[in-house]
Amino acid sequence: MGDSCARTSSYHDIMNTKQLVKFILIPASINLLCIALYFSGIKFAQQIVAPTVPWLLENSWREFGLLELLQNVVLLAILFLLLRAIKSHTLVLEKVFFALASSVVLFIFLEEIDYGLHFYELISGEHSERVIRNWHNEETNNKQNVRYLQKAANVLMAIWFVVLPLFKNKINNPFFRSFIPSRWFIGTFLVGVLISQLAHFLSKNDFAIIEGIQGNLKGNTTSEFRELNNYYLYLLYTIQLVSLKVVPQEKK
Repeated sequence: MGDSCARTSSYHDIMNTKQLVKFILIPASINLLCIALYFSGIKFAQQIVAPTVPWLLENSWREFGLLELLQNVVLLAILFLLLRAIKSHTLVLEKVFFALASSVVLFIFLEEIDYGLHFYELISGEHSERVIRNWHNEETNNKQNVRYLQKAANVLMAIWFVVLPLFKNKINNPFFRSFIPSRWFIGTFLVGVLISQLAHFLSKNDFAIIEGIQGNLKGNTTSEFRELNNYYLYLLYTIQLVSLKVVPQEKK
């Protein structure tokens, strides 16, 4: 009996350690590394995160840095998992669900890479200021659409990844409860909040200025650090989703 309890306790300790690494240590370490490089005061290190590409428009420079490229990698990982889920799940409703989710992620990915335009400009050495680069950088009521998206996303994420996990055990419907994230997601969400606060604090106190020149993440673009964390959060949730059945199986 004692050995059984000890094995159970050891198993839970291992699982908790794995969860701690996956939900807290990995996102915190990656983001802190990017912040350390960018605000290090070392020009070469800062350029790794958000480089200067003189022959392109300034708002495209950061697209070729470590921070934005990591975002793209995470989005592609999410897209891969969703596309694989379409193939592996057998029920039509499940396939439709994952197909719709894939479409949303594909749209976000294309918006992030300006529909490939800045890669074309990098290779060709040409750019056009007249081309509409992406929807989220267009303006509505004199504000970029991305500002509205960020506010809406922050509210929805707080509800879905913080509030609902706290009340998960009080939800009686097992089908709906299976979609609610575990409480570990709260930790990942808070990592993003703290990372964002740290990045904005360092930026406001001029840690991004090297030899009198401001780094390439300015103003609202400092939120790119939190955006990387958000995408990682979505990746973790996608892993949860693809293991679920969107509709309950018929009883035999």
